[in-house]
Amino acid sequence: MKAVRVGPDAAVSVVEIPVPRIGPGEALVKTRACGICGSDLLAWYVRGKAGTVLGHELAGEIVEVAAGVEGFTEGDRVVPHHHAPCGACDDCRNGRPVHCREWRTSSLDPGGMAEFVRIPASNLARDTQKTPPSVTDEEATFVEPLATVVKAFGRGRYAPSRSLLAVGLGTTGQLAIRLAKSLGAIRIAGADRVASRLDVARTSGATEVLDVSRAPISGSGAFDFVFVGPGKSSVIEPALEAVAPGGTLLAFTMSAPDERLAFSLHDLYFREVEIVPSYSAGPEDMREALALLSSRRIRVADLVTQRFGIDRAREAFARAADPEGSVKVLLTFG
Repeated sequence: MKAVRVGPDAAVSVVEIPVPRIGPGEALVKTRACGICGSDLLAWYVRGKAGTVLGHELAGEIVEVAAGVEGFTEGDRVVPHHHAPCGACDDCRNGRPVHCREWRTSSLDPGGMAEFVRIPASNLARDTQKTPPSVTDEEATFVEPLATVVKAFGRGRYAPSRSLLAVGLGTTGQLAIRLAKSLGAIRIAGADRVASRLDVARTSGATEVLDVSRAPISGSGAFDFVFVGPGKSSVIEPALEAVAPGGTLLAFTMSAPDERLAFSLHDLYFREVEIVPSYSAGPEDMREALALLSSRRIRVADLVTQRFGIDRAREAFARAADPEGSVKVLLTFG
């Protein structure tokens, strides 16, 4: 079968590898679509995954189930999460599934950007959702990224009475705006330097858009909840200046190991600004995200800007790396 493998230089290539064999409690999924995540484009991050198959925003159809599988059968359309917690450790019992040791070591085989994917028994039983008939395969690829935004809003204690500024208007920035709107927020702003993404933000529900190529974020006024997509200090530091007293800066994306923040602890203290990181999502977040999509409280079909077959994966990654005119780029499978 065909799969998308990353090399030591962070470049991707399409390779032929064997179809995975499933064992007890497992299922084999034929991939229908897989999104290219922003993390798939971070060279420093994917270099550490050299030799592996990328992809975690996938939707597909079960084509084989092994003995011991309950609740799933061939023909089921599903959204599997690439990690699954044990549900029994201290971290799981205290609502921190992403810190569960089993969650951290679990994975899909070989990865979502492959024609067929083996769902291990733990992932299948604990964090695989059935795709409702009302949700297309393309829409289903948004379950995982939306789940990460749902979790981030929870960690940051976002409430619709709080004004929101989304900094960086790729997929998750647009989803943050749409989630805030669905919750009834009144003041929602989006900031980016890419004109096409500012236009999409208006469609997403932003009441204000800030072109940071013309004026800095720090001059945009104060917001109660500043959702920062890029994990770069050059973005986070000015975004901190846009946080209102008593407000929250949500650090959404991982940062390279050498990234450092420079800010005044004096100002942070007297302004009572919180900096809250949020990493990935757990089963409850996945379920809530799917419910938001299936109920149409959040619509995502228009966020898909380009589609490429797996044979054109390198072209797809190049397009996803160019923000002008793109939001979500999908790999599609016949």
